[in-house]
Formats: sequence, C-alpha cells, structure tokens
Amino acid sequence: MTHLRTRDFGIGLVAAMALTACAYRGEPAESPPPGSAVAAAADSSQGARTYAAECAGCHGATAQGTLNGQVPALAGQHRSVLMKQLRDYREGERWDARMEGLMQEHRFATDAQLDGVAAFLAGMNMAPAGGGPGGETAIRARGERVFANSCATCHGARAQGSEPRIVPRLAGQQYMYLRRQLHDAVDGRRPNFPRDHIARLATLDADDIDGLAEYLSELSP
Repeated sequence: MTHLRTRDFGIGLVAAMALTACAYRGEPAESPPPGSAVAAAADSSQGARTYAAECAGCHGATAQGTLNGQVPALAGQHRSVLMKQLRDYREGERWDARMEGLMQEHRFATDAQLDGVAAFLAGMNMAPAGGGPGGETAIRARGERVFANSCATCHGARAQGSEPRIVPRLAGQQYMYLRRQLHDAVDGRRPNFPRDHIARLATLDADDIDGLAEYLSELSP
C-alpha cells in the first residue's frame, strides 16, 4: 500500500510539473492577460518591427528625431501620449502631411497596431536632445522661469509629464521641434492643442518661446 501511494504521489508530482512548465511556456491556445508583463513584452516586440519598417526612416533607429525640428524625438515618450497623437493623426485631428499620408497608406485600423509602436518607443531611453543655440544663458534662464510659472503644474517640475494623465514629456525634446510646435499652437496649426495652453502661450514673446524650447531641450527628467 505504501508503495502504491509513493507511486501515485510521483505521478501527481510529474503531472503538476508538466502543467507548471506549460504555464511558463504559454500554450499556443492561451493569450497572456492584457496588461501583464508578458503581454507588454509581446506588444513591444511587435511594435519594434512596425517601427523599423514604417517609422525609423524619418525618426531614426534610436527615435531621436532631427535637429532641424522637422521630426521629433519619440524615445521615452509616454505610451498614452504616443497613442493619443497617433490616433489624432489617423483621425485627422492633428496635421502633418507625412504622418497623415502614413496613416492613410497603412491605416493602422486597430489600436493594437498603434499601441505596439507606442509600447516599444516608451521603453526606449531618451537623452536630452539639445540643439539650441547655446551660450544665451539669459534667454535660457527666462525660459526656465516661464516653465516654472506656466507649465510645471501640469508637466511636472522636471517636465517629465504623466502617463496616467496623458501629459507629454517635454524634457529632452529637440529644440527646433519644440520651438516650431509652440509657434504652431499659437498660430492655429495644432488643432488638437488644448485651448488653455494656447491662451498661455499667446502671452509669450519670441524670446520667451526660444528660452522655453532651449531650457526643455537640455533638461533631463
């Protein structure tokens, strides 16, 4: 009788180990729970392939953008922010001929396709891009004061933004891109820009905007 119990226990143990191994491998018929670490890794992996095929030609292999301000740095931006902007391009709520063309060509009809790219980019490191004129410490200091007085409440003390509140990270973005977007918002070329932000920016002069862009481009969150 003891021998039988031992044998039964051994069979049960082997079966339990086999089930555990299946759980760790992930059987083909099972999908990882949404929001789990496994699902996030899968999203990022798929997003990396999409990014390499569709986005890296403009944004660069490391997603650091371009110094001329035509292409923003995307590495390290919040996933929720990237998702919102990609949806806005897809739905015509943000304007850029290249991005609108990309969305029309490939459609990215499902949010899952967009989310994979956003997950991949959010997991990348973003070093301060800089690109400002440099040496103009008075204008940079002016921009720092503008940020502290008008922007830090929403964007955070270090311009780190917020994933849950869908507030973009501004720290480390390309100087020329920041400068262009700030002017575009005031001039009505950013239809998805919050109206209260436009009202605040409209009170700034050219040196304020230049200083703000330079300060943010050199900032690490």
